[in-house]
Amino acid sequence: MIRGISELAVEDLLAGLNEPQLDAVQHEGGPMLVLSGAGSGKTRVITRRIAYLIRAREVAAWQILAMTFTNKAAREMKERVAQLIPPSPDKPFVSTFHSASAILLRRHAEAAGLSKQFVIYDDDDQLKIVKRAAAKLGIEGNARDFLSRIDAEKNAGRLPDQMRPADPRAESVQRVYREYQRTLRAADAVDFGDLLLLLVDLLSRDAELRVRYQRRFQHVMVDEFQDTNAVQYQLLRLLAPPASNLVVVGDDDQSIYRWRGAEVDNILGFPKDYQGAKVVKLEQNYRSDQNILEAAHAVISKNRRRLDKKLWSDRPKGEQLQLLIHRSERDEAQEVARRLNRLRIEGITDYGSMAVFYRTNAQSRVLEEALRLARVPYTLVSGRSFYDRAEVRDASAYLRLMVNPKSDADLLRVINTPARGIGDTTVERVLEHASATGRSVFEVIEWPERVNGLNSGAVKRLIAFRELADRLVKFGATATNATDATKYMLEQTGLVETLKNEGTEEARGRAENLLELLTATREFDKQRAEAGPPAPEAPGEEPLAVAPPLQAFLEQISLVGEADGEVADGRVSLMTLHAAKGLEFDAVFITGMEEEIFPSRRSTGPEATEEDMSEERRLCYVGFTRARRRLYCSLAQQRTLFGELKMNAPSRFLSEVPRELFEFPQDMPVAPRPAAKPRRYGYDPSDGPTVDRSYDQSSDFGGDPTGQRVMHSSWGRGVIEATRGQGPNAVVTVRFENGEKKTIIARYLTAL
Repeated sequence: MIRGISELAVEDLLAGLNEPQLDAVQHEGGPMLVLSGAGSGKTRVITRRIAYLIRAREVAAWQILAMTFTNKAAREMKERVAQLIPPSPDKPFVSTFHSASAILLRRHAEAAGLSKQFVIYDDDDQLKIVKRAAAKLGIEGNARDFLSRIDAEKNAGRLPDQMRPADPRAESVQRVYREYQRTLRAADAVDFGDLLLLLVDLLSRDAELRVRYQRRFQHVMVDEFQDTNAVQYQLLRLLAPPASNLVVVGDDDQSIYRWRGAEVDNILGFPKDYQGAKVVKLEQNYRSDQNILEAAHAVISKNRRRLDKKLWSDRPKGEQLQLLIHRSERDEAQEVARRLNRLRIEGITDYGSMAVFYRTNAQSRVLEEALRLARVPYTLVSGRSFYDRAEVRDASAYLRLMVNPKSDADLLRVINTPARGIGDTTVERVLEHASATGRSVFEVIEWPERVNGLNSGAVKRLIAFRELADRLVKFGATATNATDATKYMLEQTGLVETLKNEGTEEARGRAENLLELLTATREFDKQRAEAGPPAPEAPGEEPLAVAPPLQAFLEQISLVGEADGEVADGRVSLMTLHAAKGLEFDAVFITGMEEEIFPSRRSTGPEATEEDMSEERRLCYVGFTRARRRLYCSLAQQRTLFGELKMNAPSRFLSEVPRELFEFPQDMPVAPRPAAKPRRYGYDPSDGPTVDRSYDQSSDFGGDPTGQRVMHSSWGRGVIEATRGQGPNAVVTVRFENGEKKTIIARYLTAL
């Protein structure tokens, strides 16, 4: 029986840990890399180490900093630590990278060129500013591309003046980046990249401040270290330089976010950067059956650049992997739906413990249709869907104005929402005046009569909006909780009332979403009250977290990430492989396991690098290791995706899994293909299980097949109306008896 927290002995903290976990928890000091394979209990190690430092080593909680990547992971870590240490207002600083940076940056805002009321712009706000910056400079180009390039520069830790453009395109990016940053500062706003970059810049410039935080955070721990980008690693090296007590936990085999800046070299090179760092390998897996682990290792071991480790389990070998082979993506989706139903009916698991993964979001459409027809309840797992809705964005913009009226992006979003007769021409003239005078839009509309070209009606409407904004700002400055501020905003703006008055079902749903925002604020206020006042960061100093409630709530919703999406109870989860990281299910279906689908075309084309394929293989490893008991690998012999009919070879990842780990379907002949020229990086399509098409000669009609009556397994009988090419690989157009016309590879038809 576990004793109460106050009676919890040190030996209780160490109970149940295996030898490597124990080694990591009791590590004496200095840098340490914990290589934590999938399902090996890394969160247990981190939380037990935090508690061990406090209880056994008598480290003050305020001297411990633990950072991770998602709000969900940070919340879980806080809850677990709270159960392991005595109740006290003094708590370790557990946070995401971005939330921790926001707190520190707000405390030292003036030194970073901001006010403490700065707001955080989301992707939509950022895109609008980039468009305005490019237009002002007369630079043509795609705004999304500019924003992506700016984000890449920030992830690499470079401000505009630190860029070294090598061509005219890069010079244009630098100019837009510089104007973009100027606009953000004028609006007293930052984007996600700034939270890290500005803090790194500040700590790099201010040696006194840097040393202050190095002394404060005597122990720094990082979860999911393989996902860090260059600027995050710079921040860590500033807070915890070599020889300090920096403990990083991660798995290079699960580094799958290179497309958003993550650098696998951070974890691969850690022992070199932190000389003498201890390396502990957590290889015992507590999640998956051994067959699943063997398959995952067979794939990931083909990567040349990885740290050596191999997961194992003391659980039984379990069921063999299922290989599902289908004629088309529709057949695939229907079979997946059938299998999901069968797993539930046979009592193997329930819907809520099953998931379907795919490489790209475009693959979900056919799957969703099949699941609806089969009456399989499902949910699309994504992170920001609620806060991305237009009406919720409008409400959030009003709330940000209550905190920071200088935020032009927020003011321009709601200046005519709900409609109040302020048109585009009026807004353009206000913007021109603001640009010419160097003032914010909020300042300009205090005296709208001074704006050239505005008639009396426009002036009157702008004055009314400014009066509304003044009331909101005044209330926001004194609001004692986020809920009261949100209620007041909804009442004053009429957002809910306007939607209800529209009378449509869609408008009523949008109004309900706005009211649901109040549920979010109530939860936030409740959690804030339960947490109590923030503890001092050190004896005799002010508390570290100082943001007022409304500002803190806005900060929280601004930092909701894709990985914070929740899995719904009682429903099958549909998601991309990237979204699956960190989750686990009894049964997992990985669909679209074909060349140019998974691995993706980008990693197999002539411009692809070895690292492109290595990351795809890591993504496959992540997908496999989400499964606890059943793993299904599914492919289609022909697939229409992005409007293009393709017949791709089975994924090379299937050929890398030992054949004996698969259970092959009884009704589908499977055999090695004839020998073919190997692909790049050693892949040979003749290796491993693929579909043996030599058995099917029924589609070789001979001569000109136009007018031939044929049968298709899904669409029934039809007549060939046109053909391109010859033999079983010919592309034919068939009109079926139901009137539909389809373009099909001839091999999938039977001559009648």
